Amino acid sequence: MKVKVLFFGVLANKAGCSFSDFENIIDLDELMRNLKSKFQFLENAAFAVALNQVVVNGNAKLKDKDEIALLPPFAGG
Repeated sequence: MKVKVLFFGVLANKAGCSFSDFENIIDLDELMRNLKSKFQFLENAAFAVALNQVVVNGNAKLKDKDEIALLPPFAGG
């Protein structure tokens, strides 16, 4: 099973990439642990998580080819 994590805005800048693929991840909690290990700046970063373009709070099971987006706070005018 493979999922794709997309980084946006300042998170993409700090990660040095716009996406990263992960394999054999069963849920969002496990993914977040892996992400924070690989991209340590995420430990203290503020961001929302979207699963297949729907913002989620808490844990969720993942399926093959799911797309997870990390969304930093946005400012508007």
